[in-house]
Amino acid sequence: MASGCASSNASRAPRAYHALVPATPPFVERREPRGIAWVRPDLADVPLETLWAEPEPLADAKGRGGVGRLLVAGIDCVARPYRRGGALAALLRDRYASPRRARNELLALAALRQEGVPVVAPVAAVARRHGAFWRLRLLTERVDGALPLPAFLAAFPAHRRMAAAGVGTVLRLAFAAGLRHPDLHPDNVLCAVRGDRLRVALVDLDRAVVRAPLPARVRDAMLSRWQRYWSKHRASLPARASRAETMRGLGALLPDREERHAVWRRLAATTSRGLGRASARR
Repeated sequence: MASGCASSNASRAPRAYHALVPATPPFVERREPRGIAWVRPDLADVPLETLWAEPEPLADAKGRGGVGRLLVAGIDCVARPYRRGGALAALLRDRYASPRRARNELLALAALRQEGVPVVAPVAAVARRHGAFWRLRLLTERVDGALPLPAFLAAFPAHRRMAAAGVGTVLRLAFAAGLRHPDLHPDNVLCAVRGDRLRVALVDLDRAVVRAPLPARVRDAMLSRWQRYWSKHRASLPARASRAETMRGLGALLPDREERHAVWRRLAATTSRGLGRASARR
C-alpha cells in the first residue's frame, strides 16, 4: 500500500537499513453508540468520524479495493477497509461478525514493532456497526514513496540486489519474533529509497499472529506460499525476483549455507507440487 516513487541517489547505490523501530505505546479504546476504535494515545481525542472520513484513492495500493490516503491530526495515513475474499466475498463483502479482526492486526503490528521488526506504523483500528454486522478499517502511517516489492523491482532495477537482501533480513527478524502469516507474499513488503539507504517494511498482516518460537515447518510453509505467488501471478506482476535474487534473499534470511540450500530444495519441491495441484483444480 503505497503511493508514488522516490527518486534514487544516482551516484551511490542505497544500502538497506533495519534499525530498531520505536516501540508502539498501548492503544486507547474509544467507544461510541455504533462504533469502537483502538487508537494511539496521541489520537485519543480525535472523533471517530474523522477516522471514517473518505480517503483519497491510492493508485498503487494493493488489496481488494478501497485503500486510500487519509490525513488524521496531521498524520499521513493509509486507510484500508477489510473485504472478504473467497467463497464468502459475494455474500458478505465487507461485513464481519465482530471488530476482532481489525484489532488483532493492529496488535500484531504493535507486537512486531516492539521486537524491532520493520513494519508500517500502526495508528488505529476502527469498527462501525451495521445491523448485526461490523465494517472494519485499519489505519497505518503512510511510507512516502514506497512501492510493493514487485513494483519496486520494476521501477528501480539498479537496486534489485539490495532489495532482495533487505527483504531477507526483514523476514529473518519477523520470523525470529514469531510471525505466523496465513498469506505472506511479495506484495506484503514495501520498499522505498531514502538517499543512500533502502527502507524495507512489512505491511498487511491480516489474520497474522505473533507467537514465538516459530517451527521450521511453519516458516517453510510461508516461504513456499511466497514462492508460489511469484509464479501464480507472473502475468500480472510488474516484475519477478530472479533465482539469483531469491538466493540472495535466502542468504540474508538463513546465514547458514547448508540450511539455506536445504530450504531451497524443499521450497522448489513444495512450490512445484502446489502449482500442480492448483492447475489440476482449474
